[in-house]
Amino acid sequence: MRFEESVLTLRVRPNDLDSLGHVNNATALEYLEAGRWAWMERNALRKVAQVVALTLRIEVDYRKEISPQEVVVHTRLEFPHEEELRDPEELHYRVRFHQQILIDAGTRLAVEARVQAAFVHAQSRSLCSLQEFLEASRVSPP
Repeated sequence: MRFEESVLTLRVRPNDLDSLGHVNNATALEYLEAGRWAWMERNALRKVAQVVALTLRIEVDYRKEISPQEVVVHTRLEFPHEEELRDPEELHYRVRFHQQILIDAGTRLAVEARVQAAFVHAQSRSLCSLQEFLEASRVSPP
């Protein structure tokens, strides 16, 4: 099983700016979330009602202020590793994404984050595995 990194370009909107004229830190978290949705789309996964992903932890380093411009959000699955996903007997209950927000035409790092997520059955609220999430979310080829 192989997952591709996603790259999403967003334009900073006027309402994303705080009184100092740069992107508010909370808005940067929204950009990161948009990046994870782009990652799902890039990897042919869709939002489903029966199994949902929950964000457990976000570690964020804000390195540069973001002024009005286009930003580029890179998202890749950092854990589990590709080779760990090849073993059908090994179940994973957490994933970790590595994300970056780049500015200045994608040349300078503004935000770096590691995001952990887990999966639950929406109805029972019980923990489920990454494999169950993938099985429920995988878009079938046409």
